[in-house]
Amino acid sequence: MKLLHKLSVLLLVLSLLGGAALSEAVSPEDIEARLGLRQVHIRAVGDLMMHEKQLKIARQADGSYDFHQQYALIADSLADADYTIANLETTVGKVDGKGYSGYPHFNAPESLLETIRDAGVDFLTLANNHMLDREDAGLKKTVEWVDKFGFAHGGANRSQKEKNTAVVADVNGVRIGFLCYTEGTNGREDKCSSSVVKYGINYLKKADVVKDVQRLKKAGAEVIIAMPHWGKEYKRKPSSTVKEYARKLVAAGVDVVLGSHPHVVQPIQYIKTADANGNSRMGLVAYSLGNFISNQTDQYTDSGIILDFTLQEQPGGGFLAVDVGVIPLYCWNRDGMIQTISSAKYNLKPPQGMTKEQYDRMRESCLELRGLLDKRIPFLLG
Repeated sequence: MKLLHKLSVLLLVLSLLGGAALSEAVSPEDIEARLGLRQVHIRAVGDLMMHEKQLKIARQADGSYDFHQQYALIADSLADADYTIANLETTVGKVDGKGYSGYPHFNAPESLLETIRDAGVDFLTLANNHMLDREDAGLKKTVEWVDKFGFAHGGANRSQKEKNTAVVADVNGVRIGFLCYTEGTNGREDKCSSSVVKYGINYLKKADVVKDVQRLKKAGAEVIIAMPHWGKEYKRKPSSTVKEYARKLVAAGVDVVLGSHPHVVQPIQYIKTADANGNSRMGLVAYSLGNFISNQTDQYTDSGIILDFTLQEQPGGGFLAVDVGVIPLYCWNRDGMIQTISSAKYNLKPPQGMTKEQYDRMRESCLELRGLLDKRIPFLLG
């Protein structure tokens, strides 16, 4: 390994041991001010993909599918929060006798949901460009299975009533509202009934975000998280259009924005803006959380992040996302297995069975993330 790379790895390891969060370090005065105020610890991840190799790995001798091994080395990190959020970028459940499939039209066995649930995921956004891969019937089947496995969810709807229903979850006595949108569905809406465009998918361009926020607040939401599926694939910086969408979301009343779709990680920042009445607002924006698990091989697609933050009630009212950190992820892809792991946790000692080439790439991916993200955001081990 080159000397420069060795020094970079050492600096990375040192950075894992400390560093102020994006919202700055917590002082004794901050701690005292928080006493008696409510808080919720959140973790969020990006794209849960379903490529053909993942299907082949999961298929058992009896014809059933088990995905637990693919999540085995990261499940504890997903579960270590009050509430965990993810983007399910596949339809679920067979439709019209068709078999399960990977790209370009994703369809996964329902046992995938069992694995995700067992790994600690609580909420799934279904608003993404692959939710119509099996057209109307696939959308409805997916929502049906997601309901059966007990997930809270948003972004795909079986009826106008479902679309109009506010999605609010009570976590530790804090009512969190969710908005889920996608920029598009790969043109698949043209193969579907008109109901898909009318109410089936929450399209970002058609959304009245201010009205949607008001609906959530009327339903009792105290803090609002938006999950837009947006931007350009494989780009590590958000476009001007995405930045403007983010500003509008925060101005409308959104407190946290969790982006997906590019399949690579993009920067994280606070946005300060004003609402329609001129009142100052601030929101945390993660433009893209990257892939969580996939079989993609394009540059940077083998890494992602678990975004870790706390929704902290403020003395003057409302909530703010504080104590922001990330767990850098590496999708360890090898013969016969794909597993997502924390590249910080294994930075000094690789997991059993990892080759030197894979180990070097894992550490390189971690350095790439460190170089991309604000230096004030600490890397967490797991």
